[in-house]
Amino acid sequence: MSEPPRPDSDTTRAWFREALLDKAHDSERRLFLSTMRELIVNIENWVAIDSWLGAGKVTNTKSRDEYGREFAEFRAVATVICMSSELTESAVEMVGRRRFYAVGACLRQLIECEYLLIWFGEEISNARKWRESDPDTIRLAFTPKKMRKLTGFPDQEYWDHCATGGHPAPVGARLLEKLDPMRSAWPFSAAELTVDLGLHIRRIWKATDSLLAKHHARYSSVRARERAQADDAWSSWRHNDPIVQMLLGADE
Repeated sequence: MSEPPRPDSDTTRAWFREALLDKAHDSERRLFLSTMRELIVNIENWVAIDSWLGAGKVTNTKSRDEYGREFAEFRAVATVICMSSELTESAVEMVGRRRFYAVGACLRQLIECEYLLIWFGEEISNARKWRESDPDTIRLAFTPKKMRKLTGFPDQEYWDHCATGGHPAPVGARLLEKLDPMRSAWPFSAAELTVDLGLHIRRIWKATDSLLAKHHARYSSVRARERAQADDAWSSWRHNDPIVQMLLGADE
């Protein structure tokens, strides 16, 4: 595969489609997905147990109170991390089974988890507010639209994912393998979604890592190996997949 063409080149669209369907690049994408799935599940397992045993910054675990401030904050963090992990694991599994509509549904939920992780990271007391909210408050105060305003995410990204992985809509047909088993009508949608999933999993990892590094007393020291593995996996994928290079440019 040649180097990415200039953005204004007439060959850009053809090059992009060729790179999307390149089997070597698909292998790189799937390797990144599987690696990050394992790392995120690893963090999920650890943080779930630690939310009971250590509660992040709580040092006197014998006298911890489930409804105390620090415990409530860290249990909320652990809850959203576990949700993110299950969604990540499910989405990666569905890529392997070519059930891409299900991948799209998981992606939309991952975006909502990312909003919460970013918001918790900005101010850890936000996690307690979320955990202590009743269902009516969740529906009113924590809608995707309001969370986007709180965290600065654009509306269009979420709307685009809702169009394919939200409420059933006609555009979701392009992700249904059974309707187009030869990929003649929508030849690029599966590859596009695989790349998109990888980029969102990268974002979930970054949000989780940043939150825990900032607010967890031991994360940076006891999870240094996993953090390095995640960085290595990202560097390898970005270096070897020209689609990622073109999409991100010099942003990261």
